[in-house]
Amino acid sequence: MTREELIKLGEKIVKTQGTESELDELYERFNKNIPYPDGANLFYYPENYNASKDYLSQYKPTVESIVDKCLSYKPIIL
Repeated sequence: MTREELIKLGEKIVKTQGTESELDELYERFNKNIPYPDGANLFYYPENYNASKDYLSQYKPTVESIVDKCLSYKPIIL
């Protein structure tokens, strides 16, 4: 998928359009097209999120920034 297609998909995820199973499909499609592991979670939770010390109310990323972060991810190869 292109960056633009991922952004459109991310916007659908953020707007939570559809049923839970439809949303699961959107998550799966997004995650299959990016190198970042479970990157769709970044729409709602920051990287390395810790519920005891992080405040979700302050986390307001743009869809574009999440897509860019996911596309620029480089896995560590041992």
